[in-house]
Order: sequence, then structure tokens, then C-alpha cells
Amino acid sequence: MTKQALKVSSTATVKRTRLSPEARRNQILDVAKQSIADDGLQIFSLKQLAKQAGVSEPLLFHYFSSRVELLQQLLQREYENYLESVQNSLKSTNTLEEVCRIFVSRNYDHHDEDNVMDLLLSEPEVATTVEKQQNAHHKQRRKLLINVVAQDVGVNRKKAAMLVRMASAASIAAAKFAHENTLSREETIQSVMDFIAHGFQSQNKK
Repeated sequence: MTKQALKVSSTATVKRTRLSPEARRNQILDVAKQSIADDGLQIFSLKQLAKQAGVSEPLLFHYFSSRVELLQQLLQREYENYLESVQNSLKSTNTLEEVCRIFVSRNYDHHDEDNVMDLLLSEPEVATTVEKQQNAHHKQRRKLLINVVAQDVGVNRKKAAMLVRMASAASIAAAKFAHENTLSREETIQSVMDFIAHGFQSQNKK
């Protein structure tokens, strides 16, 4: 092979595919998410992110004007994915137990130290970007649970609302305790489900 051919071959090998603006934005957000999961939020910086993402700082600032804006856009993306995941899970539920298991599992995962979305939600300046969505989601979730509990347990809506609040408090407390004491995910979720089931059964038709 001639020197000219080798040169052409080498050039062709190192040529990189240009990403579309949307793909580049998501690639940067993906790297940011992994960086936060690995090292936490406190030391996260755009300068370090540019190196990790393999882009120049000017290009990074072309997509995100500041650290806060980047984190807000990452949170917006992750929260929308979370809502979609919850909705998809709920579509396949047919019983009170299945609905409760989804939210008990979410409560457990919420306390995971590697949960990037919850790390972002802990930053008030960042969390404001999904505040309205959060409020709407919480209202929808509460309404759904109250309706299902009232129907399946056989109590009025006021009592169902009280039972939902009690079950939610137990689920959150158990999740926190499990993470602090390194209990397994499945064991914790099943224990909470058993606790909630016994509580609901004790109120059935009263």
C-alpha cells in the first residue's frame, strides 16, 4: 500500500460522526447524569463535564448557559421519564396490591443514594423547574390511591384518605430505615406490602 493510501485510510479511521443538536444535548446530559451518580452533585462542574463528554467548553455553553440550567434540563428529562415509567406500570395493574407495590417500590428507590433525580430535587434552585409537575403528579397519585382503597377495602373516601396517608408514611419510614441499615430491596418492599395488607384487611367492611 502506498503512503498516500495509508494516509487516506488513517484519515478515514479517525473521522467522527457529527451528532445532531438534539443528540449532542442528550449525550451531554447522559454524561452529566453518570458523573453525578458516580461523584455526587457537590463537586459537579461544567469544566469537568466538558472533559468527560469530550466537547469544548464553548460548545457546552452553546447548549447550556450555566450549571443550574444544565441541571434543570437534566431534572426535567429525568422527571418526565419517571412519570412515563409510572404511567406505563399503572396501565398493567388490576388490583390494589399491584398499585400499592408500584408506589412502595418507588418510595424505596427514592431513598437510593445513587438516584440522580432525587439528588437534583434536593437542590431548591434546580427543583423549581418541575414543581408544577410534581404537585400535579402527587394530586393524581393521591386521588388514584384513595379511589382504589375506598373501592377495594370498602370504606368511605375520608377513611380511605387516612389509610393512604398511613400506608404512605409506613412505606417512606421503612425505605429510609432499610437504606440506613442496608436491608435488601425485595425484603423491604415485601415487608411493607405485608404490613399495608394487614392494615387494610383490619379495616375491611368496618
